[in-house]
Amino acid sequence: MSPMTRLKFFSILFVAMGFLFSGKAEAAISPVSIAIIPPVQFPPNSFSIVGLRASALWGRHRDIYGFDFSAVGNITEQDFVGLGVSGVFNWTQGQTTVLGLQAAGVLNINTDKTKVFGLQLALGANSNTAASKVVGLQLSMANLGKHTNIYGFQVGLYNRALNVYGIQVGIVNYASSLHGIQIGLINFHHKGTVSVSPIINVGF
Repeated sequence: MSPMTRLKFFSILFVAMGFLFSGKAEAAISPVSIAIIPPVQFPPNSFSIVGLRASALWGRHRDIYGFDFSAVGNITEQDFVGLGVSGVFNWTQGQTTVLGLQAAGVLNINTDKTKVFGLQLALGANSNTAASKVVGLQLSMANLGKHTNIYGFQVGLYNRALNVYGIQVGIVNYASSLHGIQIGLINFHHKGTVSVSPIINVGF
């Protein structure tokens, strides 16, 4: 599948999801948003964006279904479904479904149920505070997810997860339940036979 074909496919997919989910939101819909800084943005924050949001500094909208790009930050008040990239932060106050990539120069903050399929990347921290799962790779200096299930890799200086089905790599790794390997200076496996282990820890 060529890059252009992929782009068309995901664009159609995001639009379809937007119409599917927009019934519950009862919000006006726009296919595009251009923002400098709220309230200097079009359309206003009460809209759900189904397609593309591009922000010179940051934008703030009710829902995003699609692509979200910003030089500084992306703020979504309710649901986010799609791919988000920002220079400083991504902040979703409702439910988050990342398809492919959520990347920020400093922080990814997801405060409700979160699903990541692909890569969640931040130089500072990935913070998923509600019941969440990451299928793929979570990469940051600090991965903060005491309610997060990892299916794949969690890599950072400090990693915390609920259940790990895969590999944690860092200086400090913490998992309530480990089904894989921890590699780090110190590793905590709350339910393991060995709850604290230096260098390497294995769980089944």
